[in-house]
Amino acid sequence: MRIKHVFPIIIMSILIFVGNAIGGSGVRTGTLTFSAPVYEIEDLVADMQGDGNNVLVTGKIRNLSHYPVKGYVIVYFKNEKDKVVHSVETDVNDKRPFAHGKTGAFETSANIGNIPDIQNVIIEFVNR
Repeated sequence: MRIKHVFPIIIMSILIFVGNAIGGSGVRTGTLTFSAPVYEIEDLVADMQGDGNNVLVTGKIRNLSHYPVKGYVIVYFKNEKDKVVHSVETDVNDKRPFAHGKTGAFETSANIGNIPDIQNVIIEFVNR
């Protein structure tokens, strides 16, 4: 009786071994590529308004990924030490998706009158 049970186990083991030997172990040796969403910021303008307290930030996000995206931007205001001293968020393309190769516009304003020494504006697009 024991031989009847051992024989199928040996056959299965041989088949698994041969399958892995012929097909490989499943480990790829070549370079793998990863696909990630890619975006480009275009026409970025940070314009100080006449009163000197408000800044209007406008721009476009170009979708370079291969599928429609929608999301929002975070506008970071940095000081001379490259530290973020203020940030605001705004939707891109009025919350509508935009396709590969197309742009979505954004516009926001921020009151920075109480924040001295703003030297730089950085934009981050967040896909949702």
